Amino acid sequence: CYQRMIEETGLDLSHAHLGFGWASLRSHDNEQGLRSFQESLQLRQRHLPQDHLHVAEVYSFLGETHRKMQQFDEALSYLKKAIDIEEKHLPDSSSNLAATYETIGCIYTTMEEYDTAQTFFENVLKIRQKIFPDNHPRIANSYNNLGWLFEEKKEYETSISFYDISLKIAKETLPPTHRLVTSTKQA
Repeated sequence: CYQRMIEETGLDLSHAHLGFGWASLRSHDNEQGLRSFQESLQLRQRHLPQDHLHVAEVYSFLGETHRKMQQFDEALSYLKKAIDIEEKHLPDSSSNLAATYETIGCIYTTMEEYDTAQTFFENVLKIRQKIFPDNHPRIANSYNNLGWLFEEKKEYETSISFYDISLKIAKETLPPTHRLVTSTKQA
């Protein structure tokens, strides 16, 4: 009975650290976010199997935090651990899997490893097309990422075609002041 209480308390504390880390990340305090996510990971590793989806969740947050800090190798290390777990436990059409792929695609684009980034972005689009309607903002975001990728590759005609698709969807589904609408218009 007491052992179970300790485990539940440890997991509750892990959720609290995860929430605090997320709030820190949203307020651009990456260092505090990193500390909170690491605390959450240690607790989850202590109380859950190593390949549990809740462990993968923290790996994803750690990867995103390192990406924001431009520590790309460290970010990819955590994100690959998350992918290993997610691919084992989630269906191919999981939005969580798509989100992790998307973060990896963004990192590879920034690192100018465009072919690898394209593979991840195309996988994201395929997943989202399976689970969302054609005019969903997440699909618009996927096209926007492909537009950015081809812009970085200096393949401007292809870039514009992806941005056009993204903007068309975004205008149909989002307010004109939404970040996706305004940033795609500027691109």
